Amino acid sequence: MTIINVVDAPCGFGKTSWAIQYMNSMSKESHSFIYVTPFLNEVQRIKNSVTSRTFYEPKTINGATKLDDLHLLLGEGKDICTTHALFQSANEKTKELLRINNYTLILDEVMNVIEQVPLRKNDLNLLLEAEAIKIVEDDRGLKFIRWNEEKIDYDTKYNKIKQMALTNNLMYCNNSALIWNFPCEIFLLFKDVFILTYMFKGQLQRYYYDLHGIKYRYLSVIKSKDGHVLVPYDNRKPHDKSVLKDLINVYEGKLNDVGDKPTALSKNWLEDAKNKEMIMTLKRNAYNYLMNICKANKDTALWTTIKGDKDKIMKKVKPKSFAKSFIPMTSRATNDFKDKYHLAYLVNRFLHPIEKKFFEQYGVEVDEKTWALSELIQWVWRSRIRDGLPINLYIPSKRMRELFYSYLTSDVFEEPPKSAITDEPPSDWHL
Repeated sequence: MTIINVVDAPCGFGKTSWAIQYMNSMSKESHSFIYVTPFLNEVQRIKNSVTSRTFYEPKTINGATKLDDLHLLLGEGKDICTTHALFQSANEKTKELLRINNYTLILDEVMNVIEQVPLRKNDLNLLLEAEAIKIVEDDRGLKFIRWNEEKIDYDTKYNKIKQMALTNNLMYCNNSALIWNFPCEIFLLFKDVFILTYMFKGQLQRYYYDLHGIKYRYLSVIKSKDGHVLVPYDNRKPHDKSVLKDLINVYEGKLNDVGDKPTALSKNWLEDAKNKEMIMTLKRNAYNYLMNICKANKDTALWTTIKGDKDKIMKKVKPKSFAKSFIPMTSRATNDFKDKYHLAYLVNRFLHPIEKKFFEQYGVEVDEKTWALSELIQWVWRSRIRDGLPINLYIPSKRMRELFYSYLTSDVFEEPPKSAITDEPPSDWHL
């Protein structure tokens, strides 16, 4: 069985450099690669950087979809570079083509492997009472939604649910929700799988692997005279955070008072009309920090918060003069902002309650603090700190700020999960 290789190392340790070196050094006869990254510009970067082989990017051609083109490229055994979004749409045909080929998957950053399916209050009961769906429990106690074969030809507003149920990608959550679940067997169809990330312990993809009983091996990356090398996690190079502490100037002062409560700046807090005055204070504070304390401008600043429906929350929080300095709080795996050094993180991150409940109902323990911290770190490391240059950082949420201080003063968040294999080399014997 495939054991997932999780290359877990801080931003800037050379994970992508290792992947490029690996793909350049392997023989085309022994290896075919699928490289999956969050952004289109990173697709181009890989295509330009891997010179020993030609990577193909699925395109929309003559009415055929990108997924159609992906299947064509898979059938031809081509090296492929694509986005998370396209890879998430993998179906039965994708599985079959992976099954008969011998691909290595490199996944740059974790991806969305579960998603709540939008439902109205009584949709689920209606489908169950109409016997359009039923709940089926597998031998591991996981509950899946199955579509009634006798009603397979029904054309309704629930067609999307029908399709997910027919491909066994729909799971049941806590008597109230349906969860789309990326087909986990796809990961097991690759010769080798490498995930390039940091703090995998807190990521939803880790809980998803635990849920489905998929084993993962923790690795790290070190630089040697021969380039970048993967090593067992137990042999990793210690992360010297004393240097980080000297480079990151975290604001301390009255502008933080707005975030003192444990839930302040959370999604619910930002959406609550009762907090209108506090949100105005947050907006003014962010402007004050960037403009007056940092003397920042649109070329040096980055800020984030939740977008909200139709960007409603983002517009309320937006500090005057810095509209163009916004990047989403979920930003990762991009170097587009590596010159920025005045940062304002105007949000307090909590897992979606349904997602948390979904894992916990099956006995999977969720580490929400590590998840929140990893989201913060991924965002901060879009800035020039990734190149070892100093930054200024405003984190008004007391909860998020204290998590960040804990990270800078200990290694507790980088301890691997108990279920991880930490003393083995990577699965590809060529390495």
